[in-house]
Amino acid sequence: MPERGWYSLTVRKETAEKVREIAKNRDLTVDEFINELMRPASKGFWSTCAVCGARVKDGNLARHMAKAHPKVIR
Repeated sequence: MPERGWYSLTVRKETAEKVREIAKNRDLTVDEFINELMRPASKGFWSTCAVCGARVKDGNLARHMAKAHPKVIR
């Protein structure tokens, strides 16, 4: 029985194996890896704009697209 507070998640076997493999390659537990995936993207991670190549924080990417490339997002 899992610890109190845990939740059972049903996924395909291939997905579970891939998640386990990726977590192991990063020296994380599956729980730590899932938490890493679920944390808000606006914590300082950077993305590159696909249109102009500018480096923008993930949280600001939508705002950048709306201001710099309004015709692209319509």
